[in-house]
Amino acid sequence: MTSYFLCRANELKDEQSRSFSLDTAQGVFEVFLHKTQQQIKAFQNHCPHLGIPLNWQPNEFLSIEGTHFQCSTHGALFNIDDGLCIAGPCTGQSLTPLELIQKEDGGLWIKH
Repeated sequence: MTSYFLCRANELKDEQSRSFSLDTAQGVFEVFLHKTQQQIKAFQNHCPHLGIPLNWQPNEFLSIEGTHFQCSTHGALFNIDDGLCIAGPCTGQSLTPLELIQKEDGGLWIKH
């Protein structure tokens, strides 16, 4: 596994998402981060229904209400805290969570 630097924690505002395209030995790996007041979560940017990225614009993952991640293609809604799909064609499936490592300097890294 290789470690990939994404950004520094202080570059994310509360309730903000940010997408990243990582060039890996296996090809491009799409990732996104989302910061809440309590923590930063990392998920693979991959809808379990069709295997396509969730966002409809760069860094735009949230529903209009800002309460769930929403797939831009079929409108599936996912819990922000655990990635579980609660509505849409993939109800009961989940986004793939990624282990996020925060270094002492605030750098956010994932392994893939």
